Amino acid sequence: MVIDFQAHLFPEEYINELKRRDGAVILEEPDPYSGMTYFYDKKLRCRINTAIFQGRDIDRRLEHMDRLGIDIHVLTIPAPGADRFDPDDAVAIARVANDAIAAICRKHPSRFVGFFTLPTSSVSASLDELERSVHELGLKGFGSFANLNGQALDREELFPIYQRLAKYRLPVYIHPTAPLATEATGIDIMPTLIFGWAFDSTVAMTRLVYGRVLERFPEIDFVVADVGGVLAFFAQRAKNIYSGRTEEIRQRYGLKENPLDSFRRFYVDTADHPASTLKCVLDFFGPERLVLGTNYPYGPEEGRMLIKNSLAAIDGLNLSKNDKEKVLGGNAAEILGLGAA
Repeated sequence: MVIDFQAHLFPEEYINELKRRDGAVILEEPDPYSGMTYFYDKKLRCRINTAIFQGRDIDRRLEHMDRLGIDIHVLTIPAPGADRFDPDDAVAIARVANDAIAAICRKHPSRFVGFFTLPTSSVSASLDELERSVHELGLKGFGSFANLNGQALDREELFPIYQRLAKYRLPVYIHPTAPLATEATGIDIMPTLIFGWAFDSTVAMTRLVYGRVLERFPEIDFVVADVGGVLAFFAQRAKNIYSGRTEEIRQRYGLKENPLDSFRRFYVDTADHPASTLKCVLDFFGPERLVLGTNYPYGPEEGRMLIKNSLAAIDGLNLSKNDKEKVLGGNAAEILGLGAA
């Protein structure tokens, strides 16, 4: 079984609700130079993501999956999620998005697993929507972002949400977003998409470790998009620093273990990175913590090129048959509670 953990979708109903609300994030008119459409954040006064409308035709998506050997898509809403909106808008947008994802999963239960977005500007509303998403809609995890409208993931205010996720043993999928790197770069969305989001993911992982979220909620599997930022590429520096200061760090932050060991408990997806990149990631996290990701339906050929690239990169790792099966689907199946892949 081959499971793509980074497979996005902007349902038409979600986009229509976003337009109708005219809230904190709006959809621009197509760019006159590229023809691309972007989401614009009124608070940041800049673009925060590219809008992608490929992949909405579910029959065509299934055709792509069948042609390229993908058995299951884990469907998530890319940025902006419901977290970026004020409470009234956020609740309505989350419900519409989650209903749309769930409808696809109900129609094709063997091909799609859906994750919910939450209106995290209100924790109580998020708990209500979480319950609805799990018990009424049958969604299987929380599609989070590396920050929630600029707020860190280790804030104590979010702990009731983590407690509920832990109760149901639901995974959290973390995808980078604005505004951390967007504000730091201060130029345009392009450099942010290239390297800024990797910074955002790394910050999120660091806050989850040092804020002791991983330790307090061991029932939650955290899966981080795009190889989990930059930590794997600076592994030696991390080892050098942590090896001499383990006790100091543990005492200062109340950690029970070496942070390096905590970081290795994240799962990371492989989305559209070449084998040369994935070798560093494999060395740091090991095959038990990698899951296939493709970033479909972004990219050329209606998203098919990124699938091809991602599968070729895993082939290029020269993994054993057992390890390759883990990366392609076995690890994801375990996270999602699907049984043996």
